[in-house]
Amino acid sequence: MNSEMTSRERVLAVLKGQIPDRVPHFEWEINSPVVTALTNGGTYEDLIELLDIDAVVVGAEYHKELIGNNLILNEWGVTSAKGAVERPLPVDALAPIRSWQDFEKWSAPDPLAPFRFETAKRRIKRFKGQRAIILYVRDVWSHPRDLMGYMELLIACLEQPDLVSAVVERCIDHTLIIIERFAELEAEVVFTGDDIADNHSTLISPKLWEALFMPHFRRLVKALHDFGFYYWKHSDGNIMPVLDMLVDAGIDGIDPIDPLGNMDLATIKETYGDNIAIKGNVDCVDVLVNGPKEAVIQAVKECISIAGPGGGYVCSSSNTIHSGVKPDLYKTMVEAIHTYGTYPLDMERLITSI
Repeated sequence: MNSEMTSRERVLAVLKGQIPDRVPHFEWEINSPVVTALTNGGTYEDLIELLDIDAVVVGAEYHKELIGNNLILNEWGVTSAKGAVERPLPVDALAPIRSWQDFEKWSAPDPLAPFRFETAKRRIKRFKGQRAIILYVRDVWSHPRDLMGYMELLIACLEQPDLVSAVVERCIDHTLIIIERFAELEAEVVFTGDDIADNHSTLISPKLWEALFMPHFRRLVKALHDFGFYYWKHSDGNIMPVLDMLVDAGIDGIDPIDPLGNMDLATIKETYGDNIAIKGNVDCVDVLVNGPKEAVIQAVKECISIAGPGGGYVCSSSNTIHSGVKPDLYKTMVEAIHTYGTYPLDMERLITSI
């Protein structure tokens, strides 16, 4: 058994395929209502320390402005509508790029605007050397989806693939400058959160994904490794049709093994566990919303018993800690990970129902 590690060492051990002292935990997104409730009005940083979360997520900041009728315009030129969830949803009808003419007039935000890094610098200063510093950016799908509109992007993949490729390339150019800046700030892991599938399969055919998006994806992965980053890829849904491509491209980790997308944690562990780190997948649609606490603890035990042996595993939610997650159930999950995730794993304790 490894001696007690820092949170940073724990996460890096998982990415190296090693066995840490305990199963790590982090979430790529914890929505503010949960943070506020658990910290009595404190900050995300306060929550990291309160729950002893093993990684802190940082990212570039982008200005946005309210333009009336509950609409928000951001620096990318994307208009979103405020709704019931915390994250506004892009309005397809107002997407800024519909043609080559639109694309030629459009430019990405200045990646080196000083304000982009203010929050990240504060978090890195507070946690550097203690927690893993994880940079969140997008990869190849979400930017064109928002810039072109969801349905228009799907159509353009067939009718205007050169335009789609040009949009992706320009966005990746921007992202690589952001990544280089964060390499200077000594972040160590990059996490991307583009959702490329629904519960049934990928949003476009694997053949089209390979031809149109994988060249840009491979370029991104190579650049990340050249900068010295580990790379964790996130997508909701059933990504099995393209998972071999993603692994072959060099990803270091996969998240969240979406159970609603028929992604089976045991299958992923058996098939890919020797090559990539695995993160997931306590149900955040039902169990972390409705409980009870006993169900949360049992879900944590099941996940650790399946994916924890041999290391290479981070236990987390099956997507994010969204605003519908009950704060006390999230806290229960983290406490259960700490309780049952110590190596060497006590398999008898893990497989015994509570």
